[in-house]
Amino acid sequence: MMRCKELEEYIQEYCSERRKIKWEYLDKHYSMLFPAFVENLDILIKNWCGEQNDKEQDKIRYLIFQRLRTSGYTGTYEISMGLSNSMLYLDEHMSCVYWKPDLIYENINSDMENVRKKLEQKYIRIEEYELLYIKQRILLDDWKLFFKVLERLSSKVAEKIQERYEIFEDEIEILAGDYMDRLDVISSISVNRELYSEKGR
Repeated sequence: MMRCKELEEYIQEYCSERRKIKWEYLDKHYSMLFPAFVENLDILIKNWCGEQNDKEQDKIRYLIFQRLRTSGYTGTYEISMGLSNSMLYLDEHMSCVYWKPDLIYENINSDMENVRKKLEQKYIRIEEYELLYIKQRILLDDWKLFFKVLERLSSKVAEKIQERYEIFEDEIEILAGDYMDRLDVISSISVNRELYSEKGR
């Protein structure tokens, strides 16, 4: 494990430059995520309403994005995207789908090839487990960049709230983090019910 840390430090400059370039790219092209994002949000809302048909209607309080750590090892790069009422950590109060935001992870293989070449400039032999360790660190960088993308996607959440405001609470929080771990508040959206009611007249 000591050498893994050493390898990580050796490519620190490369990773820093990679984050900068990648964010510039994502900041320009994040709208490419809109179609899949909206489709998944529609599915979540439909599932939520279907599950609540025979119950007193719970209102949605959170839109949640959770990184599945195993996806980095399996190469699926899926995240869990879900809706929840105020009972956030009870699974029975959550509707979720799995989503691979391709734009975030599309270059991971070529990036890892660049990492390998960089490391080979100094290290004669690099073990696969060491590369896997580095890959998890790079995927963590990508996940943190996704947090910033989520702020841009908030406008689409606001549109959906406007369409179905009656199933949402007065304020919706967008949360993100690792599965079964602490979630960070990315942004919040207020519901203007009076405005929506006037539009419905």
